Amino acid sequence: MEPVKNANGRFLTFDYSKGFTGVTQSELGSFEGLIEQQFQEFISANKEFVDFYEFWKAKIDEIAYRKNVKYTLSVVKNRESSPTILAKVKWPYKLNGRVTKSKYTSVHICSVSKYFKDKESVDLKNTTLIYDAENKIWEYLNRVSPIELMKVTGEIYTL
Repeated sequence: MEPVKNANGRFLTFDYSKGFTGVTQSELGSFEGLIEQQFQEFISANKEFVDFYEFWKAKIDEIAYRKNVKYTLSVVKNRESSPTILAKVKWPYKLNGRVTKSKYTSVHICSVSKYFKDKESVDLKNTTLIYDAENKIWEYLNRVSPIELMKVTGEIYTL
């Protein structure tokens, strides 16, 4: 059973209607193997298109996520300096060119003394702090994880 192809030899669809009408449970294993084999042949024959699709689909998801990055702010006591405010940023994408094992990355926001008198008076919901934190997170991510895009030729470039 061959997949339907156009005049250029490109796959159009898999037609199993004549070969497998009312698949029985005992035929299911061979049916699955045939579909898997033909799917892999289709992927191999259209590898550039599939890679291009997967890249852009993932990039669209990443760009949408960048608009509303998930993070939490916390106060961290340092031994050698005053307490600081850190953002624990959920980032499932590349950092410094590779995907890390950790789903989170820490971003230093500022010293507690920049906004508050002491550690006890810290308000992590302070609108100015949140605004500055989001800007710091944006700058950090653009530095360690710049937006990479792909031309139709497959060439990667950075914004």
